[in-house]
Amino acid sequence: MPLLSAVPPEGAEPGIPRPRAGYLWFGSVAVVILTALIFFGIGWSSATPRPVPDTGVDAGFARDMQEHHAQAVEMALLIRDKSSNQEIRAVAYDVATSQQHQKGQMYAWLQGWGLSQARAIPPMGWMESGAGGHGSTSPHASQSGLGGGNGVMEGMATPEQMQALRQSSGADADRLFTDLMIRHHQGGVAMASAAVRLAETATVRDFAALIMDAQAAEITTLQELRRSL
Repeated sequence: MPLLSAVPPEGAEPGIPRPRAGYLWFGSVAVVILTALIFFGIGWSSATPRPVPDTGVDAGFARDMQEHHAQAVEMALLIRDKSSNQEIRAVAYDVATSQQHQKGQMYAWLQGWGLSQARAIPPMGWMESGAGGHGSTSPHASQSGLGGGNGVMEGMATPEQMQALRQSSGADADRLFTDLMIRHHQGGVAMASAAVRLAETATVRDFAALIMDAQAAEITTLQELRRSL
């Protein structure tokens, strides 16, 4: 039986084997995979969060708003235990549950950022720390009237006011609670508004915007309720 002669296909040079379709397919897949890995690596590196400054706006807001919320929860639980007004009790329940949950979220932020729950700067000092916590004065701090570093957070009830709420009863307690909580929420809205403008992370900005909307709505509810007392 005669041997088959190796005749090159038309257009091919003698001695150079024609690549098989399988090799071409494998090479194309390899290029696609390599390209995907490169873009994935770029995306992953760009998505890696930057460290949150210990003295910056995000950390300062998380710490101060936790304390701010803690007092609101305390006031809400106090009035819920003593009031016979069902509307007051319903508002108090909403404040206590929502703000206690939000406190937990902000606590978890600081843990995730590898930061202490303890303040690195005085209360409201983040209002003057700009976006990077390097001591530059923020124009938003002076415009809002919140200031910073004076040890007082906007809207917080004084120890004397908290004691008066504990000792009050009946309609007097309901009126005092609404007065204190309206003021407290107004301070919370002011703090959240500053965080929306100044925070570095989208997590804090978005969360602060939600606080602004929720507490503004509760202020309206409390004001209407106060007029009926």
